[in-house]
Amino acid sequence: MNTSIGLKDPDETQNIEEDSQTSVNSLLRAISVFLAGIWRSTVHTVDRMVSFVESWALDAKHALYGTAVVRILLGVTLLGSALSEFGTRNYTWGPGAAWTGQLQYPSSSFSTMWPFSLVREAARTELGITLVLLALIVCSTLFIVGYRTRLVMIPLFVLWVGFVNINLYVQNQSDNLTRIVFIALLFSGISERWSLDAIRRSRTAHLRTGKLRSLWNFQPVLPSWMTNLAHNSAVVVIGVQICFVYASGGLFKAGGEPWQEGIAIYAPLHTMEFGTWPALSNLVTFWGPVVAIGTIGTVLVQTAFPMMLLHRFTRVLALIIIMGFHAAIGLLMGLPWFSLGMIALDAIFISDRTWSGLEQRWHRARGREVSTPSIA
Repeated sequence: MNTSIGLKDPDETQNIEEDSQTSVNSLLRAISVFLAGIWRSTVHTVDRMVSFVESWALDAKHALYGTAVVRILLGVTLLGSALSEFGTRNYTWGPGAAWTGQLQYPSSSFSTMWPFSLVREAARTELGITLVLLALIVCSTLFIVGYRTRLVMIPLFVLWVGFVNINLYVQNQSDNLTRIVFIALLFSGISERWSLDAIRRSRTAHLRTGKLRSLWNFQPVLPSWMTNLAHNSAVVVIGVQICFVYASGGLFKAGGEPWQEGIAIYAPLHTMEFGTWPALSNLVTFWGPVVAIGTIGTVLVQTAFPMMLLHRFTRVLALIIIMGFHAAIGLLMGLPWFSLGMIALDAIFISDRTWSGLEQRWHRARGREVSTPSIA
């Protein structure tokens, strides 16, 4: 009888083992090659991202026109607020505002914090609150035209924050956002476009003076990478803050029953406090679908605002809707300075190319050409 029946040939067994080992080795090599490829792709992607961020942050200033528009419109907002409050300054902000209890027992910590406390102390007399508003008007005007902007911003910030915190009952949310943005704007090139400071810089560019004189003439005295980093960081801070405000506001609205039912914008337009133009409010809210579209559309755009900024088409759409929303608030609800303040901050998302193109069209309409600085 053949005893080898049912037993494998030793050579065949060895070949099978070698084939298995070869397969395992091939699989391990394939896995190692795959992982190495992923690692190289990851390193390359991270390197490109770091290079892009470094180049974006250090090579040039971005949104120079946008920050200039923020400066101008915010200045108009502060100036308009001061002028509109001038007639009732004593009752709303001055000694006649003792009825609020804010002068004696301030609710805001800013009112007790130096130097903002100086504004509250001045508001105790009619002369003091008058001088505060006059100083606010002067500083706002200088801020709008961009005259010694960085110096003017300091007293303007103190006067504005101190002023709006005298009486918390007449504040609005744009006042809080303006205070936050002002701090960031102090580190930006806010007057490098459309300002008297920019005109002075161009006229004194050929002069060779010391650092203090150059600083007074609005000439650069620090390394460009340092000022570029400060400016671009300020732009990012402002943009992120605005996104937080809109996204959080949209999510908060989404939790409210009137917003879910599509009727939230109806009630405010028919109250005595905000129904500034009753006939216009009736016209706007006459047709139910318009109310529903306005209500639900507000929630959707505010919530999705940060994501809509990622593509040019959706960014333009979001800005048109959100600015139209604020314009409607200013007109229909009698809150022009709140609306203008928010529109001013939204302007930072409009690209420099767009602002530069508008500038060129303006000059062509006036019959003259101007050279435009290169847009990074």
